Amino acid sequence: MALVLIVSLSYTSFALAQETLSVSEYILKRCQYLQQFKKVPVCSTCVASEITIPRFYMDRGYQPAWQDKNLRGQMIKAISDSYTHGLNPKDYHQQEINKLVAKIQQGTYTSSDMADLDMLLTDGLLRLSFHLFYGKVSPESLDPDWNFKREILDKDPARYLERVISSGNIKANIDKLWPHQPYYQVLRLWLKRYRELAKHPWPLVFFKKSLKVGMRGPDISLLRKRLAAEGYIKKQFPTEEAGLFDKELEDAVKDFQLHHGLYVDGIVGKNTVLALNLPPSFKVNKIRVNLERARWVLHDLPERFLLVNIAGFRLFYFENGEKKWSCKVMVGKPFWKTPVFKATMEYVVVNPYWVVPPGILEKEVIPKIKRDPSYLSKNDMEIVDAKGRWINPRSINWRKINPSRFPYIIRQRPGPKNALGRIKFIFPNKHFVFLHDTPAKSLFSRNMRAFSHGCIRVEKPLELARIIFKGSKRWNLEKIKEIISSGKNKIIHLENRIPILILYWTVVRNDDDTITFLPDIYSRDKKILIGLDTPLRVAFGPMEEKEASAPKLIKTAISSSFLQDTAL
Repeated sequence: MALVLIVSLSYTSFALAQETLSVSEYILKRCQYLQQFKKVPVCSTCVASEITIPRFYMDRGYQPAWQDKNLRGQMIKAISDSYTHGLNPKDYHQQEINKLVAKIQQGTYTSSDMADLDMLLTDGLLRLSFHLFYGKVSPESLDPDWNFKREILDKDPARYLERVISSGNIKANIDKLWPHQPYYQVLRLWLKRYRELAKHPWPLVFFKKSLKVGMRGPDISLLRKRLAAEGYIKKQFPTEEAGLFDKELEDAVKDFQLHHGLYVDGIVGKNTVLALNLPPSFKVNKIRVNLERARWVLHDLPERFLLVNIAGFRLFYFENGEKKWSCKVMVGKPFWKTPVFKATMEYVVVNPYWVVPPGILEKEVIPKIKRDPSYLSKNDMEIVDAKGRWINPRSINWRKINPSRFPYIIRQRPGPKNALGRIKFIFPNKHFVFLHDTPAKSLFSRNMRAFSHGCIRVEKPLELARIIFKGSKRWNLEKIKEIISSGKNKIIHLENRIPILILYWTVVRNDDDTITFLPDIYSRDKKILIGLDTPLRVAFGPMEEKEASAPKLIKTAISSSFLQDTAL
């Protein structure tokens, strides 16, 4: 606290003694202060880029950069438009800039004010550029295994600032930064719509029993009114018809269920009521969270790639920016979360062995063997050593075996009972996650499909094989089927390796440019929202104590969302 007081008094003394300086001299003094103390208070906010901002102004002889009124207007508009990306204009000094602009318009400004305005506009451009290109919240702070590394936009951020400002076209340069993918653009449109709906939120609805076709009463009228509030019903009904649950209302309920990741049956049960009672503000925030995720990954996508949406339980194939194919998948249970990462699919194993992973071996398989000595034979399993030599299970004293220190490998032989089905698709990664077939086909009929131990089970593995072997001179689907029929274990390396992105989206774009809200099965949205809503401020005085007492995870997200000087 003593140091903070000294810094505060030092800056106050400096400000009082320098009232007659020119704009350039004020900028110079502020840059010197910034270099010495790592942050400089400007109006009621702070500039904290201790390298880039001083370097930028030094390169231009500390001359102001924003003297042109039109240029200032463009930057102010860009800051305002950050709202349409789900960001907060306050993070880019909107309030302080507007106050200074008002003083200029009133003719009551000083050279100090002009220096403040200049530095705030420069800092705002730097921050906004970073957030639109990389995201505000650091994904690494939320997931230490994050591997979506990206090239630096500009290795010299000071030169980037000079280039953008001297171009005279702030909007064109800002618009290059955010991901121009249909997904991102559609989410921005729906963000605007749900913000309008949030101005007049719909009331909560409660029903004593499930509602379905043929029922009548005031609950039906209330349901119809609620669906109309969100646009699922557009036709006005006479009072006597509004209370009837007819086929048209059932279709509206099914449409609502489809766009909220629910089981589509047209019956308004508990889960549908819960979704009906989600306020528009909740959906606004859900869209904002997924716009942030898009800024993390939707840049420089390959021409051809696979994409798994964990929260949507679907696998997609994209080619030249268009979705060409998709199918259902199963993902990890909340206890065995499927990780988010990217990799490259390199080979396929037909009629695979399933090597039981250590965690499953320790917690499930060995305890079952101890209870039932015939468990291995019933499940077509065998024991081998590190060199693949068969071990007789009767030679093992199972009572003395420590499950966490089992010296052998337990694997399941190829066949109809194999947990991996008839084919698996390998993209080497530290998580030991891959795509594979499954004998448990009936589970694909479930709406919620988080059943695995982390790997991804594919509903249509042979169709996936056809896609990944497209263009191969040696392999096609018919040959793959022949190997499957033979029962022989075979590894096939891909001639054309294909990137795969394992992602987590809780709002998805549909083919008709509507969106679907999905359950946050791994509870990941909240942390991103906290990061988005945490003000980008450099703390002075009591705020330092407040930050010190913040939860560690949130502190990490806050600190990593500041612009680093190597970020652009």
